[in-house]
Amino acid sequence: MSVAGKLVLIGTPLGNREDLTDRARRTLREADLLLCEDTRSPLRLLPDAALPERISCFVGNEHDRVALLLERLAAGQTVAFVSEAGLPVWSDPGRLLVSAAVAAGYEVDVIPGPTAGTCALAASGFVAEGARFLGFIARAGKGRTAALAELARDPGASVIYEAGNRTPALLRDLSRCVGDRQVLIARELTKLHQEFLRGTAAELAERVREPLRGEVTLVIEGRPREPVEGEVDPVRAAANAVLELMLDLSLKPRARAKALAQLTGLDDRELYERLAPKR
Repeated sequence: MSVAGKLVLIGTPLGNREDLTDRARRTLREADLLLCEDTRSPLRLLPDAALPERISCFVGNEHDRVALLLERLAAGQTVAFVSEAGLPVWSDPGRLLVSAAVAAGYEVDVIPGPTAGTCALAASGFVAEGARFLGFIARAGKGRTAALAELARDPGASVIYEAGNRTPALLRDLSRCVGDRQVLIARELTKLHQEFLRGTAAELAERVREPLRGEVTLVIEGRPREPVEGEVDPVRAAANAVLELMLDLSLKPRARAKALAQLTGLDDRELYERLAPKR
């Protein structure tokens, strides 16, 4: 079946309007219909532009908007879905629209944009491979207990979204299950009051006792990998090799400098200048 209609997901800035791409800007103007988590959002991004028809589509009514979407796609129109901030589907509406369009055989396109989870993970310094996006976890009960227990076992970093006023409670729970692991709190990403707080879960639980303002993303370091029997730690091995060179009294300064240069990548002449006895 040949169909011309297309659904486009538009990634929008988390806060800084300069993050809106040229492609996203053009699509906002040229689409036949904008389905918006907040119909005011496109007006904030392009206040002086002539925008197409805008209709609300949020968690409470996304299911009801599927019929409208399919009707417009059947008419060959381009329908763009715009989340309030960030990339649709990432803890935002949009998944039902995508599933319906795919099932009906229509094209789905994505215009990339900022995502709080990936921005925070990049800023954390934690290993990205194996990381998991948990979104908003359950506030209480068995669901929360299970999510935290799984997080504690996971070797990959975990990314959690949380409301600022509930962040202290989450940190207290994290302190109990992964107290010595490193955590990054990324608050108000890309906005004027962007802030990064770093420390172990236990340390941050002590520091952050009052509600935080704005949007919060937490990245929790994964469970440390247990060493395999017989495995050599490369950092420890390199340190031992350097120590042995420095303690080997049979080596003359120039030979020691060349050997250290091979281990460290530093310039052997500079090392020799530092190692040679001063006259």
